[in-house]
Amino acid sequence: MKDYRTQEQFETIADNCLNGNWSDAAQNCVDYGFYANDLIKARENDDLNLFEDLTDLAILSEMAAELRYK
Repeated sequence: MKDYRTQEQFETIADNCLNGNWSDAAQNCVDYGFYANDLIKARENDDLNLFEDLTDLAILSEMAAELRYK
């Protein structure tokens, strides 16, 4: 059984964003089952403060939504 919305997966998404790989991060959101609410919850539980700017989460959520509904 595949795990979804784990902290490790969130860190992978954040690392992709920090490295400028936004398309990969958005695809990770789709693959790992992260929606906007899940990203917000993961950020709140994140001790590393991987997403300081909430605008980044909004952009990422929108990119993932576009992939989901194509």
